[in-house]
Amino acid sequence: MSEVTAVDSETAQTPSVEAILDLLMSILSDGLDHPEVWDEMPIFLDGYPDLPEQIAQRITQESNATTQVLLLLLQGVALGSRGELDGAFALVEDLAVKNSQSALVQGVLFRLKALRDPENPKYNLAGKICPTPFQQMDVLELSTHLCCASWLRHSAGNLTHTEWQDVWNSATAQAIRESIHDGSYRYCNKSACPKIAADSLTPAQELAKQTPLWERIVNEQITELEMGPETVNLAYDRTCNLSCPSCRTQKYAADNATRARFDEMQQNRILPLLKDARTVFITGSGDPFASKNFRRLMHQLTEEEYPELGFQIMTNGMLFTPKQWNEFPTLHGRTRLLKISIDAATGPTHELLRRGAKWPVMLENMAFAGKLAAEGLVDHYELVFTVQQDNFREMGDAVDLAKQVGATGIYFARITNWGTFSEQEFTRKAVFMSSHPEYADFVEAMQDERLADPMVLLGDLQEFVKEKRAPARVYVQ
Repeated sequence: MSEVTAVDSETAQTPSVEAILDLLMSILSDGLDHPEVWDEMPIFLDGYPDLPEQIAQRITQESNATTQVLLLLLQGVALGSRGELDGAFALVEDLAVKNSQSALVQGVLFRLKALRDPENPKYNLAGKICPTPFQQMDVLELSTHLCCASWLRHSAGNLTHTEWQDVWNSATAQAIRESIHDGSYRYCNKSACPKIAADSLTPAQELAKQTPLWERIVNEQITELEMGPETVNLAYDRTCNLSCPSCRTQKYAADNATRARFDEMQQNRILPLLKDARTVFITGSGDPFASKNFRRLMHQLTEEEYPELGFQIMTNGMLFTPKQWNEFPTLHGRTRLLKISIDAATGPTHELLRRGAKWPVMLENMAFAGKLAAEGLVDHYELVFTVQQDNFREMGDAVDLAKQVGATGIYFARITNWGTFSEQEFTRKAVFMSSHPEYADFVEAMQDERLADPMVLLGDLQEFVKEKRAPARVYVQ
């Protein structure tokens, strides 16, 4: 950051505010978080005490919406660094709702929370390593990510026309790993990541003691990896039997041409990639039992051909019947984690948020999943609950439901705007934002003692629990 704070040695002139702002905006234009910029803000304020006011004046002169956002973020950090946190949060929280997947906007919100709670160790990421970008590949239809795409939006490449090895060690992939080593985590959505929220990142030197490979990765700050991913999340087929408002506006089924393209990628890219993987996750994009491509793939991944491979299966549950289960013997005894999305603890709410679902069928199929877990055919069975304005009052009851149907865990997470909601709609749903009219009720609901049960995973909701509890358990995705 010396380029920003330095004085021109030849002219001995301090840069103007306009020059400083132009340089800062050029740095922020990549859309990544820049904690090194936020670290320098007190120095800027020493030279320009009225910087927030000057930024506000500049905003009135700007017509470009992107430039306005960058200036508002800078104004928010400047106000926060000056101790005016209420004003800073008022500016940035509104932007955070509108830009829920932006690493930059969520990074600024993360910085303001750190200023508000400076003794909280979760806001200090230096010296901590997230293993995920070194172990995981998420394959979407036109992009590939080293984590869940809502937590790490930047793509490392496109597996449909690139060999997986070239995607795995692409320039972007290595830059993401470098950001883990340097502690900036600049590519990550710091508000959405459950590991950051739960302060469950591993100290680098502790990780280095686990295996000789991790010792090399940590001590040599390796970004180009010789081994492939241990976990592969297949999320390229959005085919689903439901049309849940949180992820789509209508039902979707891949057409013949799309299925043929997926088949080609599965045969030439996915199957070879999975030879050395330990876990395949099917699917974060639709429903595995509704997709012809994923059904074919699950049949192909036999224990004989893939002896070390285990499954994580995520389904909406409507098709998870004994008949369907019996059609896939490859899953029997090899399913390490079964996830069923419910988003509710009552029929009316479930059928509202899981459009097309039938609650009586869900109760029957969830109980069947519990039976599989009890018999050891599924190692771990987890319900998934996406928290929003329509369902937050049912969180405690959902824990009771999880026990009733034999689940071994239940995972709660904030709703994300995948582009299916307008800004106004998402603002109504984002009850976890302090500006929401029902925010106080939401925080009260988060104190429900049932959410302290060991089976509960709070993910990115951990910060709303007032009483100190053990960090939430965090599973992949």
